[in-house]
Amino acid sequence: MTGSNSMPEKQKKDRSPSFPFVSLRDAIKRLLAFDQTFGRHPAPGVKVGLAWGMKDKSSQAYQILAALKAFGLVGYDGSGPNLKASLTDDARTYLRAQQETIKADVLKRVALRPAQFSKFWQVWGADRPPDPVCLDQLVLQHAFTESAAHNFLKVYDDTIAYAGLTSSDKVTAEDVGDDDEPFEFQVGDLVNWESGGQIQWKVPRRVVAIDEKDGEFFYKVEGAGEFAGQIGWIPVEQAIKQTGGPSQGMSFAPPPADPSSSLPTGMRKAVFPVSDGDVTLVFPISISKDGLEELGNYLNIFLKKEQTKKNDN
Repeated sequence: MTGSNSMPEKQKKDRSPSFPFVSLRDAIKRLLAFDQTFGRHPAPGVKVGLAWGMKDKSSQAYQILAALKAFGLVGYDGSGPNLKASLTDDARTYLRAQQETIKADVLKRVALRPAQFSKFWQVWGADRPPDPVCLDQLVLQHAFTESAAHNFLKVYDDTIAYAGLTSSDKVTAEDVGDDDEPFEFQVGDLVNWESGGQIQWKVPRRVVAIDEKDGEFFYKVEGAGEFAGQIGWIPVEQAIKQTGGPSQGMSFAPPPADPSSSLPTGMRKAVFPVSDGDVTLVFPISISKDGLEELGNYLNIFLKKEQTKKNDN
């Protein structure tokens, strides 16, 4: 990516085809934890990470949720910040069934529900070609990146083995899902920023995280060209797909600021709500153990002095 005014001669495909972030083996473990946490109640997408020991609204939690959706183990109601996830019939059958044969049937059925898994199962079958052959097919013929191709084979192989699929297992049209995701864009995608009816960037920016502030969701994006190395945030509803440069004369805005602060680079803010209002502490992200101890000593001195002033008054 550059900040020049020239139109790129050719834009490479920036995203591999979508496939589950984890294998079916791990998805089932996540499903068990999901059921233990939320039971029969729909789970708000912003809270789903609670089931897996992750903080609210983490991008990893959304990727796991998307994997469960791809395998047909959860269904979505709504999208973005209003998304809710519920167990599907296949998930409930697997969780409640007492007979292992019933559970095994569910595993075979959902293993090939991700569109890319069913696609390559029909190509490779139970005895897939060696890795170099498959990797060339994925990268040269199906637009996977190198890293995504290696990860795909790892997740695919573990899923096939865990489900116990054999050459007699076939794919039917109704078994194939659509690999939906809870947000239109995911980490690694290139996006542009449309605000006030205008496209703001001459070249797209890569999404590096998804976060939330005061109930509003944002994409965290890398800077480009003269703004390389900077990080900005844009509301998810203002992100658009763009793989080519815009027309000449279009405005070129820097990445918008972090919605939670306008802190100098390398600094972090902690806010402590007290009865009289919020107390804000700004400190270096890379603060050391010794630095924290010194800070604690200074804060103790400060608090004692302030307490003394209040007592004297």
